[in-house]
Amino acid sequence: MSYQGDLPFAWVLLTVCSAFAFAFWTLACHVCVALRLPFETLAHVGPVALAGGIVCGVFAARTSQSHSSSQLGPLSNGSQNESHRAGWIWITIATAVVAAKALGLGYSAFWIACVLLLSSAFVKQMRSYSVSREEPKPLGSQGKAILLALIFIAPAITYSSHRPNIDDAVYVGTAADAVAHPELPVLSHDALYGDQKLPLMLPSYAVESYELFVAFLARLFGAQPILLAHAVVPTALAVLVPIAWAGLMRILVPRHWAAATAVALLALVVSAGSRGFGYFAFGGLFVGKSVLVSIGVPLLYTYAWKFEERGVLSDWVILAAITIGCVGLSSSAIFIVPMALTMAVLSGWHKGVARRAALTLLPALYPLACGLSIAHGVRVLEGAFAYLPARAHLALTMVFGARTENAFLLALLAAPFLERGGRLRRRLLILVLVYFLASLNPFTFKLLSRFTTREAVWRVLWCAPVAGIVAMVTLGGLQAVAERWGKRGIMIAAVLLLCALRYLAPYSSLAPSNGDSYSLNPLKVVAPNYSVARDAIAATPAKSSVLAPENVAGWIPTFVHRVPLVSVREIYDTEMGVHLAPDDARMRRELRELVSGMEFPQKEREALLNMLPSYSVGLIIATEATADQLEQALLTRGYSRIRKVAGYAFFCRIPEQ
Repeated sequence: MSYQGDLPFAWVLLTVCSAFAFAFWTLACHVCVALRLPFETLAHVGPVALAGGIVCGVFAARTSQSHSSSQLGPLSNGSQNESHRAGWIWITIATAVVAAKALGLGYSAFWIACVLLLSSAFVKQMRSYSVSREEPKPLGSQGKAILLALIFIAPAITYSSHRPNIDDAVYVGTAADAVAHPELPVLSHDALYGDQKLPLMLPSYAVESYELFVAFLARLFGAQPILLAHAVVPTALAVLVPIAWAGLMRILVPRHWAAATAVALLALVVSAGSRGFGYFAFGGLFVGKSVLVSIGVPLLYTYAWKFEERGVLSDWVILAAITIGCVGLSSSAIFIVPMALTMAVLSGWHKGVARRAALTLLPALYPLACGLSIAHGVRVLEGAFAYLPARAHLALTMVFGARTENAFLLALLAAPFLERGGRLRRRLLILVLVYFLASLNPFTFKLLSRFTTREAVWRVLWCAPVAGIVAMVTLGGLQAVAERWGKRGIMIAAVLLLCALRYLAPYSSLAPSNGDSYSLNPLKVVAPNYSVARDAIAATPAKSSVLAPENVAGWIPTFVHRVPLVSVREIYDTEMGVHLAPDDARMRRELRELVSGMEFPQKEREALLNMLPSYSVGLIIATEATADQLEQALLTRGYSRIRKVAGYAFFCRIPEQ
């Protein structure tokens, strides 16, 4: 029988089976990559892997749930054996430190003050450590209604929210290329340029299986990969987001975990910006790394803490499956997952769990092994990212959001002092302290970038469940205010929170100001540019390539039946440049810049146009203003203007007589 404080078994079963199915799929993909097997072979192995994963998931979920009534440690009745008051002195100091930063205190000084604060609190906490824990509150009808509402709302937002991502050239492009060329070894070649002659742009893509899963579904159902990637798969995955956070909130906020789940999801979306937590939730869930942030990370902490406390084998197996699946979602898991598991182990450590702690860390060997397998290729790319800054305070602003940065920092610092239970307070103290030492350290951040690349180092901030901690602080703060100042205090606090949300709403990750729009259109694309890309494919002569601005070129790889490209995007030119001769990389980039409207001296422009036959360019797409300038020069080289579409002019090569 299911323990009354647990999530409904059907929700747990759905989550665990999904984790196992994707883990088995990821293992199958990694075997195919290692043996250089074609996608066609993977497509035949896929159903067996997925079915095996589901069967194992059912068994693991049932076994784990059957042990759910076993105690995670001595129980306490509410807070009777713990401190009855929040640590207001500590909270005041934390507030002063964050206020000083907001008023201009340097980040290094701020970081030192935070580490000293947390270290002092930890030393004091060690003297009064308690092993008791609070039992999660049973899920009543009100809590179930909240969670059910979130489970329905999350997919609705995910489906209707549209934030086009030109990086679909890689993500959807990989799936489309696999469907178009099932005879080629999986993840063995570049899918951007379309000639299957170049290697993978980034070697880290070889460990990702999410895009191949989309390709498998597209082949299985005969659907377009972009339709599945934008509308079907992320909408289905959105159901798991509230469930994943609810499982974690049962541990962090046992008294009000259903409400805390709602607040955690709200905290996810208020951190705006192109790299904020909110960017990867709901509206951005059609990308593998978004699934890692929104689902993978909370599940990692939930099952790491469960196994460390209970020692149930099924919990460890589920944790291992989640770990493998995280690698398949994004290569960023290579460094995020080991960091997250280490933080979970250290924060959950107590007497008698040394062996369990070691076993909890064991699954981290898989992402580390994957990282070692691609390490050489990543080092080759170091020069391409050398110009990017590797500074902790910049990463903090990008991930926490410029407007929510200080609020999130205050939540991290205040969380341990709002918790009354000694065991959970100690867990939070260690978690936040290690997070500051490992991820937010201004003195080691540049060194850290050497293990992650400068382009991705800011993602190390994903390794802690920050949104869950914000939710915990919000509810804990309201409870502390109610105990100290009664109903009047809680009303004032509620009004202040509503005002803060009203202020942040126009800047949240789901706001139109951040590029979000809402419709029932299943494709999350820039409609005019996507249409131009489709027309370009149809208009390109056989056995020739397209030269187009990046706003158009970026969508061409998302089609199963596409044509080769001379260049795609500026950032891809830089990253792919390490695989090309310097002159070739420069020529491709400058040709794209030419048709995009960049001015070149007459002599240089003529030299660039003379290179068109070298790339077998059959169709040129240029902006209208550029088309008028280039028309005569292109005509003399055998290209005639054939049409105008959405502000772009098409020049097609005239067939030789």
